[in-house]
Amino acid sequence: MSMNESIAQERFSRGTAVVTGAAAGIGEGLARHLASLGMAVVVADVDAERAKSVADDIVAGGGSAQPYAVDVADPESVEAMAAAVFGTHGSVELLVNNAGVESSGFLWEIDRDRWRRLMQINVDGVFHCLQSFVPRMIEAGTASCIANLSSVGGLNAVAVQSPYIVSKHAVLAMTECLYQDLAIVGAPIQVSAVIPHSIRSEIFLSAQRDAPTDNPTANAVFAAMQRDNEEKGLDPLFAAEHMVEQIARGDFWIYSDDELCIAAAHRRGQQLLDLTPPADPHAMLERMGITAEQGA
Repeated sequence: MSMNESIAQERFSRGTAVVTGAAAGIGEGLARHLASLGMAVVVADVDAERAKSVADDIVAGGGSAQPYAVDVADPESVEAMAAAVFGTHGSVELLVNNAGVESSGFLWEIDRDRWRRLMQINVDGVFHCLQSFVPRMIEAGTASCIANLSSVGGLNAVAVQSPYIVSKHAVLAMTECLYQDLAIVGAPIQVSAVIPHSIRSEIFLSAQRDAPTDNPTANAVFAAMQRDNEEKGLDPLFAAEHMVEQIARGDFWIYSDDELCIAAAHRRGQQLLDLTPPADPHAMLERMGITAEQGA
């Protein structure tokens, strides 16, 4: 490896990567970057048309990619994907469990069906992928990696998006448990917890479209978050490059924005050390420029 070559260029210049939720946002950024490094990328997403569009674009640019329509909430759909991928490629060197959705509103107002669907995608979806891929990865015996997408919301509580926050805390816990379980069996599988901050995507718009709420506070917060995401969010490809380099180094904690994500981890650590309540949400509303009338 030359002095100018990154660790990711060396480690991920070959092999197969499976990225769920890869048809948009950070998943798309990760798929495109991994393909640019030389990996054969499975662009897995519930939106078959968009997955095909991303895969076709990667191939047109000289990369190796194939789309795969999968609903991670459905264990049979995930099992079929794992069987197909291993049948074609024989091994998976990088599994990125990224698929996820958002939802807004006060906890007691969340629609039950929406709660269940979000948990089925964000939490069960990761579990289904682990159940289907880990045994095959262990059997293949190749050095590989599993990266699960949590969030800064998996470190701290945030008002009016409880389903998402609960799910991302669960993903972080699942990732830490996976790390320990794989250590016991001695499998050559690295485990990484990905903690993105703000990466440009349509997640807030999708949440308001798929699970609209008439709660004015939640709508104001999501409007502000979408505005900040568009104005200040990292470009998905830039964020992917930064995070993939950390994964290639073998890190457990993977950040999109080192300064902001580490600060979030320190806030959580300090809260636990001091046994203080969660942050006052009024301060967040003030930072977002949400007035008392909007939050009424």
